[in-house]
Order: sequence, then structure tokens, then C-alpha cells
Amino acid sequence: MLARVAPFLVSVPLALSAASCSDPPPTPPAAGVSMSLSPPSKMYTDTRSCNAGTVGSFTYQIGQPDPGKTIENGKQGVTVDCIVKSDGSFNATISGADENGHKPASFSFTGTIADPKQTATNTGQMTQISPDTGPQTSQIMGSPGCTFGPVGTLKKGALLTDVDCPLIGSIDDNSSGCSVHGTIAFEYCKTGEEQN
Repeated sequence: MLARVAPFLVSVPLALSAASCSDPPPTPPAAGVSMSLSPPSKMYTDTRSCNAGTVGSFTYQIGQPDPGKTIENGKQGVTVDCIVKSDGSFNATISGADENGHKPASFSFTGTIADPKQTATNTGQMTQISPDTGPQTSQIMGSPGCTFGPVGTLKKGALLTDVDCPLIGSIDDNSSGCSVHGTIAFEYCKTGEEQN
């Protein structure tokens, strides 16, 4: 009888020690954004007016772009997907209920931080969706795109920066459009160096 039990007694501690040595699950990506939309300058458009909020300007917020105040992917109905590479290029999206208007909103950003101290060199694009504005993007006729800076944090997997887009608007409707100023924070993002 002891001969049958001995292999079991040896194998159980080995299995438990192997289980305790496995890597912990990765920290989920987290983000916080605060984005103020307002009427665009006549320098960029004569035909577009901003439909954000009820008076043509509104600040959307999902989480907060401050240390310890971002929201993890999957918490509070928020979805976060992001990659921030060592070369400064990034692609980041956050979706969830806007904390000010209590309606769904989504923001996507893509670009490259070429020099954290020179905002003008940090260019990219933005897309925004909310019930009052519909889908809007900086990739429309007349838009110079977006700039990112000043940059508070830039490292593999994390980005904290201001965003300025003189004009975002609907591709299908040239009567709607807004200017954007805000702050975004993405952390625990993919780095592009993950093993498949």
C-alpha cells in the first residue's frame, strides 16, 4: 500500500511548486482622458459648427489622466486597447460612459512622439464618437491633424500628454466639426516587444 502512495506524495508537491512558479497575469491596460470640444477656428473651416454638448462645446471624460486615477480595461464598462513603442509611436483607444454627460463615448489616437519637448514635431490623428457629435476624425479636408504635447510621460507601454486638434469632423457631413484640446493617459499598454 505504501508503495502505491509514495509516488503520489512525491508528485503532489512537485505539481504545487510548478504552479506557484508560473508568471502572474499581465496588468490590464488602463487609461484616462479629458477632452474639450469647442467650435473650430474660421482659419480651418467656414462651414463646420460644433455639436458637442447642448451649446456647441463640451468636456468629455472617461477616467482621469492622472496617476492612480486611470481605469483598467474591463472595469466600469470601460474598454482600453493601446500600444506605446520605444520609438515613441503609439496607437490607443478608450471607450466607455462619459462621466460628465453619462452617455457612451470613444476616443482613438495614433501618432509618434518625435521629441517630448517639441510639441510641433509630435503629430498624429484622432477619432471621436459620441451621441451628440456622431463620428468625427482629424482626417478630413482642411484639418492639419493633431499635435501631442507637452509630454508628461513617454516610455514603453505608457504615455501621458496633451492633445490639440484644430479641426475634427464628419467625413460624410461638412457642416459639423469641432476643435479639440485635452489630456490623455495610457498605461500598462503593449510595447510591440511581446512574444507571440
